[in-house]
Amino acid sequence: MKLITFGCSWTKGIGILYEKGMSKKEYLEVRRTREDLMDKHSFRGILSERLGFENINHARGGSSNQGQESLAIKYFNTNPPEDTVVLWGITSILRNELYVRSRGKICNILFSDNDSYVKYYRDNFFDEKTELERLGNMMVHWNKFFEAHKIPNLWFQTFNTYRFPQKIDRLLPRDLLTHITHPSIRDYHQAEWRSDSKRIEQAKNKELVNPHSLHPTKETHVKLADILEKPLREIL
Repeated sequence: MKLITFGCSWTKGIGILYEKGMSKKEYLEVRRTREDLMDKHSFRGILSERLGFENINHARGGSSNQGQESLAIKYFNTNPPEDTVVLWGITSILRNELYVRSRGKICNILFSDNDSYVKYYRDNFFDEKTELERLGNMMVHWNKFFEAHKIPNLWFQTFNTYRFPQKIDRLLPRDLLTHITHPSIRDYHQAEWRSDSKRIEQAKNKELVNPHSLHPTKETHVKLADILEKPLREIL
C-alpha cells in the first residue's frame, strides 16, 4: 500500500533536524538538509512505518492549499488509484499559488510577503469567506473522487480549525496545533515564523516546536503520529 501525503512544512518534516540549543544560524544551515531524516522522523514517515506502507510525499515547505491541489491533480492523472491511501493536510488560507511573471514560474506565496504584487493580490483579490467556500468545495470534490476510485482518505487541518460552509466527510474536527496545545483557545497561526497566536506561543514555551521557525520537533512528530494513527486506521 502507498500512503500519499499532501500538506505544508509540518507534513514534510521541516524542523526535524533542530537540536535543543541550536542557534538560528545553525538551524538555518541544516533545516532543509537530509531529506531521508525528514522521511523517517516526520509523522508521515512514522505512520507509514507503523502501517507498513510506502510513503509518497507531496508536502512542501511554504506550500499553499492551491499548490497541493495542483500536485494532487498531476499525481492522480498519471498514477493508478489501486493500493492507495491519502492523508491530506490543509494549511493556512493566507497563501496561494500564482504565476509570478518577474520570477518566470509558478510560486507559492504568503500574503504576509512584502512583495508589491503579493500585497496587490491580497488587497484586491482575496476574501476569507470566499476562499473557505472554494476550499470546502475542493475537499468535497476530492472526497467524491476518492470514493469513486475506492481510495481511503483522511483530511486534517494543520494550524487552524476553519469553519467550512459545507459538510466535509473524513475531516478531523480539530487542527494539529490545537491538539498539542489547548483545545479551548481559538485563534489563528499563519505559519510565518513568528508567535502570532497563544497556541503557537504555548507550543514554543513547551518546546513542542523549535524557537526559530516554530516547526514541530522530532519528538513532537511522534505525538502528531499518535494523534493521526487511530483515525487513519479507521478509514482503512
